[in-house]
Amino acid sequence: MKMVLFDLGDTLEAHGVLLPGARETLEAIAAMRDGQAQPVALALVSDFYMPTRLEEIPALRQQYLDVLDILGIRAFFEPVEQRVTLSTEVGVFKPDRRIFEAVLDKTGGELTWHDIIFITENREHVEAARGLGMRAVHFGGPGQLGGEVRDLRDLTRLVEEFLDIPTARALRRRQRATLVARCPLPADRRQAWAAPAGTLAVSWVRLGDETLLLTDQSDWVDVTERAGRSASELEPLRSVPQRERLHLVVQKGRLFQQEHPEVPVLHDRGRFLVVDLEPDEAHRLGQREDPCWAIEPLGENRIVFLERERTSLRVTPQPAIQAVVDRLSRERFEADLEHLVSFPTRASTSAHYTAAAAWARSRLATHYLTRTETIEVEGRPSLNVIADKPGAGLGTRSVVLVVAHLDSVNHRGGPAARAPGADDNGSGSAGLLEMAWVLGEQEYEHDLRCILFGGEEQGLLGSRQYLAGLPEAERARIRAVLNMDMIGVHNTEGSRSVLVEGAALSRVLVEKLEQAALGYTSLAVQLSFSPFASDHVTFIQAGIPAVLTIEGADSSNAAVHSEHDTLDRIDGELALAILRMNTAFVVTELGLRGSV
Repeated sequence: MKMVLFDLGDTLEAHGVLLPGARETLEAIAAMRDGQAQPVALALVSDFYMPTRLEEIPALRQQYLDVLDILGIRAFFEPVEQRVTLSTEVGVFKPDRRIFEAVLDKTGGELTWHDIIFITENREHVEAARGLGMRAVHFGGPGQLGGEVRDLRDLTRLVEEFLDIPTARALRRRQRATLVARCPLPADRRQAWAAPAGTLAVSWVRLGDETLLLTDQSDWVDVTERAGRSASELEPLRSVPQRERLHLVVQKGRLFQQEHPEVPVLHDRGRFLVVDLEPDEAHRLGQREDPCWAIEPLGENRIVFLERERTSLRVTPQPAIQAVVDRLSRERFEADLEHLVSFPTRASTSAHYTAAAAWARSRLATHYLTRTETIEVEGRPSLNVIADKPGAGLGTRSVVLVVAHLDSVNHRGGPAARAPGADDNGSGSAGLLEMAWVLGEQEYEHDLRCILFGGEEQGLLGSRQYLAGLPEAERARIRAVLNMDMIGVHNTEGSRSVLVEGAALSRVLVEKLEQAALGYTSLAVQLSFSPFASDHVTFIQAGIPAVLTIEGADSSNAAVHSEHDTLDRIDGELALAILRMNTAFVVTELGLRGSV
């Protein structure tokens, strides 16, 4: 047996988000066999928090494993007791020889240095590993200027060479067909973060109140027996020739399906699709500048999004926060949204966008210090609108950002075509204006900054240029970023719902928003740690905790990015409920001073 040893941070993930190709690469390596037909051992060695007391080690180790669960990659490194080594438990950081020796010790003498290939973005650690006799690969991770490998997918060739198995790729392609079945998830199992399929001897992928079961078994009787379910509760969806054809699409509206109706959809949950695609074709379709969709390997034993049951969770609202929340007005929100939609388009470089930005700035000027920031969109100028309300706290203050994108787009009609953008993103922009109006009437410990970004539809340009121009000291002050993008269309059956989307580094914010929803609204809550396609991603990629609040994801608004994204589709009660949740969260983060 041989081992492929990975660093985690900036090698497989960055700021709580898997790097492109990470899951695909892990799946490919996990499927390999060496010359003796033995599986490859996948392992991790990471610098993590150092304990101040020995009793802290178990909790810190569990915190690291929670990150692997959120990323959806823990299953690749089981059993974690033997395959995950942390500085936390060894007491030294890489490149100290002792942490690598701990990796070797966990193999029980089965491996030597020469049986291990180590992959990391840190050149110093590469040299240390080579000095011990390991094969080591320098990966050109985020911010790296060099690197022997720039794309994680290219690692498979190097690992094949290390294992001396040039036919590994051909062997993978001879995998048995994978069967996919849908399994409803009982309400009492929806609270768990992991293991939603219990002890099944099959792989699983969790999507809200359902679990997809993946198995190479062709006998569904055997599957149902192991699942403890009747055959009627397990609905076979499709058989695919190789598991590597299964991909997850995260889309805006129905944009992926509208542009690629030929791609077979195995499971449809609106924002999230499970599709059947050849890996090379999936990679090709995923290469685009504008954030309309993202495609990644489906993987296994992961949670795409979590759906919470309200019945077993209780949150008591605080009277002072409730008083602020109660000042929100559906009438003001709808009036602002109607005005935004009255512009023929809010295309980022159009005169109509400039007029909409000037109007929004005038609305914010009542309670805030306002300014505009010039950005570049496709070689032409556009604007971000920024409004600041300083806090009243003494000493160093943090800042909370409430953001939305102001621009709209009509992909089918072009830049001059009508693009009302009622949901995408008139709803989020009008929501920001309404929150700003109510929040602006109070005093807080910390600073509040509201930003309407331009150029989002062309690749998050407004938020990327804003952050690129922000001094490091100002970045460090950011306490939380709340993004609103599409909060107005009721996509789910029954209860109105909201999807709260973040990454591992923003997990605390996601949970606080869930608490706000439970305390101040009747919303059903969906939680996701697969950030995609809106301005919160810009901040997450920079290591800043950020979250997106968006309408629930069981279906999707198929009218976005067209002339049909109109006011008649908007559910004002849903938008108001999401604003109530968001306002309660922001007031808590800012620290309300005095009474209201």
